[in-house]
Amino acid sequence: MIKLITIDELRPGMFIHKLEVWWVKDQRIHNQMLIADPRQIDLLRNEGIRQLWIDLDRSVQAPIASPIVTKPIARTPFFQELDQAQQIFQQGKTKVLAMFNEVRLGNSLKLDYMMGLVDEIAGSITREPSAMLSVARLKNHDDYTYLHSMAVCGLMIALGKKLGLDEHGLRRVGMGGLLHDVGKAAVPLAILNKAGSLDDEELRVMREHPVTGAQILIECDADSDLIDIALHHHEKYDGSGYPHRLKGEEISLYARMSAVCDVYDAVTSTRAYRNGWTPAEAMHQMMSWRGHFDPALLHTFIRTIGIYPVGSLVRLASGRVALVVKAGEKSLMRPCVHVFWSLHAQREVKPQQLDLGDSFCTDSIVGAEDSSRWNSVDLNRIWALEVA
Repeated sequence: MIKLITIDELRPGMFIHKLEVWWVKDQRIHNQMLIADPRQIDLLRNEGIRQLWIDLDRSVQAPIASPIVTKPIARTPFFQELDQAQQIFQQGKTKVLAMFNEVRLGNSLKLDYMMGLVDEIAGSITREPSAMLSVARLKNHDDYTYLHSMAVCGLMIALGKKLGLDEHGLRRVGMGGLLHDVGKAAVPLAILNKAGSLDDEELRVMREHPVTGAQILIECDADSDLIDIALHHHEKYDGSGYPHRLKGEEISLYARMSAVCDVYDAVTSTRAYRNGWTPAEAMHQMMSWRGHFDPALLHTFIRTIGIYPVGSLVRLASGRVALVVKAGEKSLMRPCVHVFWSLHAQREVKPQQLDLGDSFCTDSIVGAEDSSRWNSVDLNRIWALEVA
């Protein structure tokens, strides 16, 4: 009987039927071999072999007769925080949904109730910002409006930290991000959830949400900075935005921050009528929109998020797929990655760490890889590998 096992399940006495790799050059390791010494297992592990086929009939002992205790994969800080960030978003969605429903019913908002959510998001950003920002990009169409509010909250806090805001300032921009679209609670759901382009009348109604949002916040005695963000997050640096066509530094710092964060999350989110852009595509497009954003603030935002954020997948010029594990120290275009898949051979390759910013590295990123293709790949295992 042939059985597929992991390297952690391999024991002396087992007979290897087949190794599912091609890169092994050590002549002591090959198909059709009996494991007689624990050091052979170490050789296999050091060669990057993670699973293999064994022949139970030819094994000296019955390897599956007793339960095998496997060593759990160490959870990296990113993946540990990813679990926490997902819980924050799932629980926070209920709070944001309730907030929008209160507005639709004509009730006043209880802003203190929402501050706890802002603090949870801020805590996640402080512990491991890449995890929260990765979760923030995962939205479905039905939940977009509510999750978008939390995503902008997280992006505002991350940008605020990069700008050197103190704790009070971070809480203010976080709350402003959470409330920036509260005026959409007054927009008919048929317009809000329309799977396609809005006609002129629908667009006019939608463009009323900043003023409506400001009015809602005024009625619940919100501070002026929160009102300003809700009212002016669609202003543009060249004066072509709405509702007041403010220009340059006539737009407050917080409102200029919200303009960048709001658009970035919108264009990187998949909607019913279009797929979201990758972070790299979003940055390229936003940089090309002359006059839309405060240019200095946009550059700071790009340094905050990164062209290829930690946890994203990329395609390399060598025809391989890699997981981004660290931002580039010299260039945002050249992060540190773990290579794990060959697109040419369509199979897993010996794991390898590459610092694309190293002067001796000849490989480079040619584009982002669609992460949805890799649901079956244990990315935490790839991350945690002791790579060559």
